[in-house]
Amino acid sequence: MLFQFKNVHKSFGAQKIFRSLNFDLERGTFSILTGASGSGKTTLFKMLCAIEAPTSGEVIFLGKRLVQHSPAHLKNIGFVFQNPRGMLDKNVFDNIALPLRIDGCGENLVRTRVFEWLDKLALRHRAQSLYSELSGGEIQKVEFARALIRKPRLILADEPTAHLDPIQSDLLLDILWEHYKDGATVFISTHHAPAFHHPSIIRYHMEDYRLRQLEPEEISMPQFSGSLFKSAMKEKST
Repeated sequence: MLFQFKNVHKSFGAQKIFRSLNFDLERGTFSILTGASGSGKTTLFKMLCAIEAPTSGEVIFLGKRLVQHSPAHLKNIGFVFQNPRGMLDKNVFDNIALPLRIDGCGENLVRTRVFEWLDKLALRHRAQSLYSELSGGEIQKVEFARALIRKPRLILADEPTAHLDPIQSDLLLDILWEHYKDGATVFISTHHAPAFHHPSIIRYHMEDYRLRQLEPEEISMPQFSGSLFKSAMKEKST
């Protein structure tokens, strides 16, 4: 088990966010969390990475309380936050390269890995552009690349397709699916449920201060345009 929320309550003053929240995130799963704006999705993700603490209750990570872990455990997690966290005075290349440089990787490896991501996300022409010069969609893709460049085994993405058109959204979801198929655990939140279902995907919904797992009959299954997701649908039908 990666994460366990045990009887977690969370409030901001008089505003209640969670009430008796119990939730397990298992290793090797692809999970999607939906819910209306203000339902607590972003707060949940901030609690997973220890930015927010429970008002009461416990968040357990790998068998012990999250607060007992050193910050080093965060290096094994790829975070995509809803609000950009890039360095506005640095260019796109340096923003994506930051985690590898923190790890002490050589510049040849850094250049190779960064340009792989720039090409994958059609951002090579923006390599030397300042972060502050990017559009909302471009910023979202840079945030995504920086979060995944270490090839993390756990990916937590809060609204990773915000500010993106359907084609670019499909691209990012395809990349997440590819990481999951390679053994990563993926947990994403979204205001709009992806128009896709596969037996491997676990769906949760946040409402009334709690999180519940959706039953198969509650999930609609329109077609999704992403290439890897399309392949998954073909796998399911064969």
